[in-house]
Amino acid sequence: MRARVYLTILAFLWLIIAGLLLQWSVLMYKSVVYGISPFSFLVNNLLRLFLGVLAFFLGIMAFNRKLENFADFFLWGSIALLVITLIYGGTFGGAVRWVKVFGFSFQPSEFVKYALIVYMGKVFALEGKGKVYPVFWKLFGISSVTAVLIALQPNISTAMVWLFSVMIILITFGAKLLQVLTVLTFSVIFLVSSYRFFPHVKERLEIFLGKREVGQVIQAKVAVISGGILGKGPGNGLQKLGFLPSSDKDFAYSYTSEEYGILGFPAGGLWIILMVFIISWNGVWASQRLWNKDKFKSFVCFSFSIIYFLFSLAHILVNLGLLPPTGLPLPFVSYGGSSFVASSFALGYIFKGIMES
Repeated sequence: MRARVYLTILAFLWLIIAGLLLQWSVLMYKSVVYGISPFSFLVNNLLRLFLGVLAFFLGIMAFNRKLENFADFFLWGSIALLVITLIYGGTFGGAVRWVKVFGFSFQPSEFVKYALIVYMGKVFALEGKGKVYPVFWKLFGISSVTAVLIALQPNISTAMVWLFSVMIILITFGAKLLQVLTVLTFSVIFLVSSYRFFPHVKERLEIFLGKREVGQVIQAKVAVISGGILGKGPGNGLQKLGFLPSSDKDFAYSYTSEEYGILGFPAGGLWIILMVFIISWNGVWASQRLWNKDKFKSFVCFSFSIIYFLFSLAHILVNLGLLPPTGLPLPFVSYGGSSFVASSFALGYIFKGIMES
């Protein structure tokens, strides 16, 4: 158990360092072209790190604080945040995903996907008595409503990965065959509707199927291939020079692979995948160990781990050209405070679960 604790912390810190190296490299270009101050970069990252570490310790504290007692607040707070985002949210790139409070912008969907797990865990453990099938329709219903609200931003990628995560979670904890088929049917309808009513979804699927070519998708693959085994070296990547505009966000994995290759230390592509796997696997292990002690904690640990893993995996597969472009960040590596803080809270909870197992 002690080895798992150390490995989880190591993986967390490793990914943070990889992210800082990525952002430092991109900053060198932005400071010259856009006049972005290195001091501003330092302040932003220190604030992001502070909030992330704070969220991590809050996650640890929440483990033994009867989090299920706040489940209803998390549910209605999440729905309210998503509705507020649709009405008052800030627009960027045609999507309304951000809410500004006291001069700071954050993306509610990053927090909602973990907050709703707390509510689902409470329903599963207290109302379902540790079984999914008696409360399946309630869990599926709230998940579907959330997915629709997120999709309307529009943020189809987050909504789809969220629904897929919920499907894996419900199947793991005992959903019946008919219930699983219902989820699959809804997911197909959701995807077809998204393709029909959201032009950018159609465009991204056509890009993935090779019917269209988009520079950043091609450049993402070029970055990974050109990085080779050991990469071009820190700061020597070329994609940041305007070829891959989101090299520190949506295509963080591609850019780190360009500079550090597959095995380059410490931000090589294989290292990043390994760290994501360590965090996720240890969380699932903790869930199994907690099952006989506390069904709620077991459910939350497993769900947090699966969500973290699948969203990370989706980012990596997009960067490798194995999924359509999504705009999803790589937690702890991509630039952005919302993903970092929300994922840090989830990891804090998982970490404490590993310690208690």
